[in-house]
Amino acid sequence: MKLLFLGLIPVVIFWVVEDKFGTFWGLIAAIVWALGECIYEYARTKKIQPLTLFSTGLVVALGGLGAFLDRSILFKFQPVIMEVVFAIVIIWGGRKGEPLLMKMARQTRPEIFKDVPEAVAGNQMRIMTRLTRNLIVVLIFHSVLLSIIAVKGSTGQWAFWKGIGFNVLLFLWAGSEFLIMKKKGPKAT
Repeated sequence: MKLLFLGLIPVVIFWVVEDKFGTFWGLIAAIVWALGECIYEYARTKKIQPLTLFSTGLVVALGGLGAFLDRSILFKFQPVIMEVVFAIVIIWGGRKGEPLLMKMARQTRPEIFKDVPEAVAGNQMRIMTRLTRNLIVVLIFHSVLLSIIAVKGSTGQWAFWKGIGFNVLLFLWAGSEFLIMKKKGPKAT
């Protein structure tokens, strides 16, 4: 819940400042917030995660260009780029046969995957393959939707679909995956 809330703060700040003071100042507020997140992360951990650097770099580059041109549409494509990059990383990470989500799960919870019967291991692989494929579909669907809204919609609509809408979409996807696994039981594919 905390992550959801923190992810909405920059969107709300951009939206409110743009609405009250115009596109230029909304973009400047978003850039300042992104740089502040980097400074805070470094002050707290003495390092900055690559994902934070990439995201901040996109905000600064697209937001800066958007501020210069007084057009927020460039900034609105930052989450689209992030999601497409995530989808590509997930695809690239699974290019040798094992899905990236499976690799990550093995690293996070090795005890679940250690010394399991071959049938269980096969079932785990099928589940993670399906989850990976469906996550890629969700990311691409949301990227296309967000692109359309960035071009044709209002900043409020964009803010909704970037923040709350994306989280609701992920929740619905995760919930449907859970129900599928529960319905199919141990033989989920």
